Amino acid sequence: MKLLSRIALAIAIVACIGAGIFAFKLGGIRDGLRKNVANLTTEKNKLTKDLADARTDLTNTKQDLTKIQDELTNTKGELEASKVALAGKTQEADKLQASLNARAAELAQVKVDHETVQQALDNIKKSLADAGISDISSIAQLGDQIKTQAEENRILGQQLASTRKDVVACKDRVVQLTTAPTNLRGHIAAVQDSWGFVVLDIGRDRRVQTNVDFIVSRDDKMVAKVQVRTVGENTSVAEIMPGFLKTQPQVGDVVVHN
Repeated sequence: MKLLSRIALAIAIVACIGAGIFAFKLGGIRDGLRKNVANLTTEKNKLTKDLADARTDLTNTKQDLTKIQDELTNTKGELEASKVALAGKTQEADKLQASLNARAAELAQVKVDHETVQQALDNIKKSLADAGISDISSIAQLGDQIKTQAEENRILGQQLASTRKDVVACKDRVVQLTTAPTNLRGHIAAVQDSWGFVVLDIGRDRRVQTNVDFIVSRDDKMVAKVQVRTVGENTSVAEIMPGFLKTQPQVGDVVVHN
């Protein structure tokens, strides 16, 4: 009987020890599960935030792309209008040049006529003097006509000079409208890597022209070379020239036209 009691007691002790060990392991497993749940929850929240940020960035990128596309469309329209205006100015300059040539021809003819009349008058005076004729009232009248003609020639000369001045001014204006100034500087306002285009913060207000090249530099080192494709009022869209690309342009890089 005592042996059975001792066996039962030993079994009970072993059972208690086993239950304690099981409970300890179960508690460790429970704590590990709780920690895993906490980590998974944190990771889930982070992924949710990253997804929201990615969606926001995508929305902003779509809006920027739409804005740039609108600017490109507007710039193309403005470019066509500038081409039409320039064609009109060129036609005006051609008309002025034709008028100047006509006035020059008229002036040359007037000079020839004046010399012819003067020579004829000298011959008449000589003939009258040889004939001993002293009444030269008709000759004086002819002299008055010559003076009048000379005054008309002088007025024509002034008009010709004014026309030449207008033609020169028109040519200077055409050159000014079609030539970008040397050492024109600006900055890159936006970059479209996938399209190979950049947006400059200068436009027609700084006399930027299409097909003009700009050197892109950063920290006084050449980064790339771009060529203007479309020009807006105060922005321009330029294409990155692959043969001169050393480093991808960034917003804020300096652009210079030499």
